[in-house]
Amino acid sequence: MNFQDIKSKIKNIGLFCGQFIYTFRRYFLAGGIFLAMVLILFLGTTPKETKETTSTKSTANATKEFKKNSNKELEALINDYYIAYADGDTETISVELKYKDIDTPAPGLDFFYVETNEDGKLFINNIYGSFNQNNNIYEMDSEISDLIGVFIRQQDLLDMEADIQDAYTKALEEDSALNTFMSETLPAAHAQWHTDYDAEVAAAEEAEKKAEEEAAAQAEAEAAAQAEAEEEANSYTGKTNAKANVREAADKNSNRLGSINSGVEIKIYGEEGDFYKFDYNGTKAYITKDAVTTLDSADGNDTATEETQEATNATSIKEGTEITLDSTINIRSQMDTSSSKVAVAYAGEKVTVVMSYSEGWTKVKYGKKEGYIRTDLLQ
Repeated sequence: MNFQDIKSKIKNIGLFCGQFIYTFRRYFLAGGIFLAMVLILFLGTTPKETKETTSTKSTANATKEFKKNSNKELEALINDYYIAYADGDTETISVELKYKDIDTPAPGLDFFYVETNEDGKLFINNIYGSFNQNNNIYEMDSEISDLIGVFIRQQDLLDMEADIQDAYTKALEEDSALNTFMSETLPAAHAQWHTDYDAEVAAAEEAEKKAEEEAAAQAEAEAAAQAEAEEEANSYTGKTNAKANVREAADKNSNRLGSINSGVEIKIYGEEGDFYKFDYNGTKAYITKDAVTTLDSADGNDTATEETQEATNATSIKEGTEITLDSTINIRSQMDTSSSKVAVAYAGEKVTVVMSYSEGWTKVKYGKKEGYIRTDLLQ
């Protein structure tokens, strides 16, 4: 048989197989899907090695049989725990099973999670104690919680709990005082503890809120006092030039407090729009500017005189001249009565002339500050 015959036979076999598969393709497709499902189920249900390792780690030693404790250090720790509670150590939380003035002790079980500290000594971690497990106040490590969950479901522990419960029921039946204490006195005390605790928490929150409110009020009062002191320090005198209404606010439509006659001197604290803020019988009130002429030397000497009298012919003052003031005078930042104040110089204090200007102002040095004063007020 030559090569061409072999090639022809292989081709014929291939064509036959292809035709066979095409003819019965639905059966081959169903078989392929079946095999794929088998593989998925097999691979998906096979436990991974890492999960087995984690599971072994989480529940290791959780299903050992109970045995009598032979660890003296652990025994001493538990004894000290209960002794501390009996002595009134408020940092220790536990349950006292032998109650005062009751002959029969109440059988019971308590759970302790014991760890070893950095010094190698045993200690009870109350985060995993019965109280926190029941109330969930502090967050617990999930792995330790899972371990405890396995532990408390052990059959030998469940059997022990049943035996303790039977003994507890019998003790209540045999001792009426214990029964009364456990069914009435202890629940009432527990309820009262919760009531007192809630009251303490509420009182603490109220005290904190009150302290915050008092602090805010004090800060507000201090700010108001400071603002009032600044107003008082910068106050000046004016005189009414006509009868005018006194308003509660710097608004002609605000509440009318009364009226003031012409020719009355008033203490002015500041300006708000078209109104002066002034003292009206011990109350801060407002009066229109049109009805007031300022008089005080602090503001009046360099403003009101321009409107009420002829200014004195001022001559320049020699540079370096030291002048003792005979009245209180504002020192301005510019040669303008509406400019800001650099300082207020009082009667008896001295200023030194830096330069006089033809505009009727003199630049002076007052301590470490420099500013401008009307020349006629220095002569």
